[in-house]
Amino acid sequence: MLTGAALNVLGHGFAVAYCLMTWSGPNRPVMLAGYTFGMAVGIVGVRAAIRGPAKAMGSRFSFAMLVSAIVLVALGAHWDGGAGSPVALGFLLPVLFVASSTARLGLMVGLETAIIGAYLAVAATGNPAPPGFVFLLLGSMLGVIGVCVTQARALARQRSQLRTLAESDPLTGALNRRGLTAFAKQLFPCEGTTGPSVLCLDLDGFKAVNDNLGHVAGDELLQWVVAATRGVLRSADAIARTGGDEFVVVLVDADTTTAEALADRIGRAVRERTGVSIGWACAPHDGNTLAALVQAADQHLYQRKQQRRSVGDH
Repeated sequence: MLTGAALNVLGHGFAVAYCLMTWSGPNRPVMLAGYTFGMAVGIVGVRAAIRGPAKAMGSRFSFAMLVSAIVLVALGAHWDGGAGSPVALGFLLPVLFVASSTARLGLMVGLETAIIGAYLAVAATGNPAPPGFVFLLLGSMLGVIGVCVTQARALARQRSQLRTLAESDPLTGALNRRGLTAFAKQLFPCEGTTGPSVLCLDLDGFKAVNDNLGHVAGDELLQWVVAATRGVLRSADAIARTGGDEFVVVLVDADTTTAEALADRIGRAVRERTGVSIGWACAPHDGNTLAALVQAADQHLYQRKQQRRSVGDH
């Protein structure tokens, strides 16, 4: 939004300067009024972007700025003589903005088609342009679109890879604390009677594995535990490593019965190689935030450990 608003101010500022420098030309008062309005819209957009609007509001305002810019460039070029007017070069700015900032390919193609269509409409209704001018400007637009889309897609892939690295545990491939928080944002606050459930897993005797068999064996065991747990979980669920041998599993749309059943299945799978203690908590009964559910599940895990120790002592 800030980039689009800044381009709005810059482009219309140059157009205002062009009007003043060529004041003897046709339709200058109405062109000046339109470009001044475009600058004002851009300034409002810059101030709004700095304040940090909600995502939906920012998207709507950016779209409104884009549409107003296309309309003003088209009208200005038409009033200034047609497709051959220097004002027609202003079509390059919305082309650049759309190609470099629109994430959805279908939407980007639609907007770019609308911009090129507006220019062709000016070419068809205005005075004839110099030979080859329309062809060269269209070629420039397509070149800008191709370069910007290529760069934008490459940057989007890099951002996705960096986000994955930042939110994943490098050893096991499970989510880390940052990734767990990001995943939970999609689920909380929960509403209704059935919300997400949380399982806390703690491996029994893991320190002995590291001490007796070495850290390589311990690392391999952690990787196996994550793989075994994922083999039990549903596709929408997630597992995160939150400590050395501590894991948190988030179950989407799981009531107490489902959480207990999955905890039992995970326990049987993991105990093929190592002991594990599991506690669970379910929303909304045990809390409506990730932190509250993790705390409740951790308390449940501790109670189960205490119960097993009591039975072992007897």
